[in-house]
Amino acid sequence: MPRPFEDDPRFRADPADGFAAPDQTAGRQLRASKKDTGTTSASRAWQQQLARLERLQQQLDDLELLAKHEREWRSRELQPLRQRRRELMVALTQGLAERLQDKVLSERQRQVARERVCALAAQLADEGDAGMRELHDRYSPHSWQERRRDAAQDLRLKLEARLGEVLDLGDAPLSPELVWRVGLEKLRELQEGRREQRQERAQARQTRRGQLQAQALLQVQAAEADRTLRQLYRQLASAWHPDREPDEQERQRKTALMGQVNAAYERQDLLALLRLQDQAMQDGRGSLDRRQADERLAAMTLLLRRQVAERERARAALQSELGLEFDLPLGQAAQPQTLASDRQAKRQALQQQIADRERDLRCLGDVPALKRWLNAPWAA
Repeated sequence: MPRPFEDDPRFRADPADGFAAPDQTAGRQLRASKKDTGTTSASRAWQQQLARLERLQQQLDDLELLAKHEREWRSRELQPLRQRRRELMVALTQGLAERLQDKVLSERQRQVARERVCALAAQLADEGDAGMRELHDRYSPHSWQERRRDAAQDLRLKLEARLGEVLDLGDAPLSPELVWRVGLEKLRELQEGRREQRQERAQARQTRRGQLQAQALLQVQAAEADRTLRQLYRQLASAWHPDREPDEQERQRKTALMGQVNAAYERQDLLALLRLQDQAMQDGRGSLDRRQADERLAAMTLLLRRQVAERERARAALQSELGLEFDLPLGQAAQPQTLASDRQAKRQALQQQIADRERDLRCLGDVPALKRWLNAPWAA
């Protein structure tokens, strides 16, 4: 089966952003040429940030597409195996429960059989089988709900010890799923906090090195960036304003384009405005000057850096959400290689569990084999 993401160079490690290698085609149409900007440091910084922003946006789009394909693959590959495992577990649990009073078994063997019935029934109850929850409570000294609370409390203690933070679980009923979700959210907060602390320390070092003038320059650049964004918006509005268009069909088209321009300006999306600028130039509507002086480029680069940071945060959040959705090991990012490896590991584990349950079921009809099975170590 073709897997279009597995060898995608955009997902390979890149020292520039810790996630993906540069896409050589990213920003090709939007990036200013040497003829336009020369080779000044301002133009190089502009081009670098623009390419980085487009690469990050492409990574977000690819992650969404990767998640869609991964859901399809897991549904096709893993769901039938899970269904088969469940059917075997139900049959084994019910069959073993029927042998609990069998006089051919010793008291010790009947006790082991009860423990295995409870373990199997608890696992099926965790998956939502109410009948198995009743079967578990019938033979277990502790109810399924009590077992769940104990497991959740144990997980909470382990996560709090690892994170060094107390988990705030609110008023929701205690469950392992709740503890795990809150634990992952706390881990994400701590990682973000450490990143902010590193940024603050770096900023403090810059200040100590006499970078107060650089801070003042950033403020000037920020003001210039806002003015540049407004100017670009006004140029697009002048080119596409529908009120001055006599043709009805063309007026509708311009109305739709102005809607995109207004939405992009409202969210301060420079990249979207630049794309719309390219479209306006291709339409031959308006003469929008793309050449920027170094001061203007520095201001525009500041805007790009802000959007790069936003997309980096969005990428990290999406990877964390996908890691939780696909039950990846803690700390493992959702990437094609990690998802494929995890899927293969889960498939092999399910196949092994199916083989084990089929073997266990065969023991129920053979008393000597059943006794050997109850006397041997076993894992649910």
